[in-house]
Amino acid sequence: MPQLITTLRQQPAWIALMIVIFLCLWVTSGYITAEPKSVDSSAGKTVIPKVRVQTLYAQKVNREVSLYGRTEPDRSATLRAEVKGLVTAIYVQEGQGVKQGQLILSLDSNDLSAQMRSACAVLQQREIELQGAESLGKKGFQSQSALAQAQANVELAKAEIERLQLALDKTQILAPFDGILNQRSVEVGDLLRDGDTIATVVDLDPLIISADVTENWIQYLQLGQPATGRLTTGQNTRGHIRYLSSVSNMGTNTFNLEVAVPNPEGRLFAGMSTELKVPIEERWALNITPAVMALDEQGNLGVKTVENNVVKFTPIDIVKSDSQGVWLTGLGEQADVITRGHGFVRHGDTVDVVHDTLSSELKTGKSDTQ
Repeated sequence: MPQLITTLRQQPAWIALMIVIFLCLWVTSGYITAEPKSVDSSAGKTVIPKVRVQTLYAQKVNREVSLYGRTEPDRSATLRAEVKGLVTAIYVQEGQGVKQGQLILSLDSNDLSAQMRSACAVLQQREIELQGAESLGKKGFQSQSALAQAQANVELAKAEIERLQLALDKTQILAPFDGILNQRSVEVGDLLRDGDTIATVVDLDPLIISADVTENWIQYLQLGQPATGRLTTGQNTRGHIRYLSSVSNMGTNTFNLEVAVPNPEGRLFAGMSTELKVPIEERWALNITPAVMALDEQGNLGVKTVENNVVKFTPIDIVKSDSQGVWLTGLGEQADVITRGHGFVRHGDTVDVVHDTLSSELKTGKSDTQ
């Protein structure tokens, strides 16, 4: 041992080496003898969110074109005076219905009656002259030119009578068709000249709904296609497309269409704003509340569904909307739609599904808007 100590003193490097070995063994012994630390398993556990879903089934619904139009009369006629005369009688008041050929008002015939009596007398004279000319012609005492002149005089007398009769007829203002006397511009005692406005008659059966359709939808419409309208008064109407413009409006690039609506009792009025809907095709669609719709990162509108406990975002196409909610396609004939919690999950997330037993939840809007 003294010799070993002497050797270590002479070579101190061995002392340093022994110290290093001792320290390494001491440090290593701490890892070996130390008890393993308990790992909190709950800290690293992934929490799976719960969502409530409801299974929805598609129904057949009509895809519609929604337009905004205005009701108009089927026909409108402005009655004007064709002869000069004084208004002597009015038989129909404004707002009253008229039948075709019904007398609306009368004008003073002035001296037309006297002219008619004179023309009748002249015609009688011309016919006597024609008879005499024909009798002389048979005996050879009358030339052909004189006979032709007598015949011409008879025709001229008849033409004068017809002209006067036409003028007399024009003193009686008649309804041109069945309709309503919408406006009258004269009163008894007014002196009318040729061309003066007398009244306006409109025909409201059928009633016409006029609207403009964009160039994107005109290809889906055709004559005879059914349509429904809702007036500002709340009245609902049904009719058929009777006119489609073949040329668009240069200012708006829209096409005019007309829908004829039966109005036999005259309960619908012209000049009212109308919401017009024209069904164009029948498609399978699901009915949901707008509260369950969402946007993805690209801004696409869609609905979050669950397939095999995995969230799926599906873009949708809205077919129509009504009081029951929104009808949309793109989800197939059946889908498990997330009704609660869709705001906390994203496409591809794994979720714990709780099926909704309240079948009316979507229709009543009881869903999580987050």
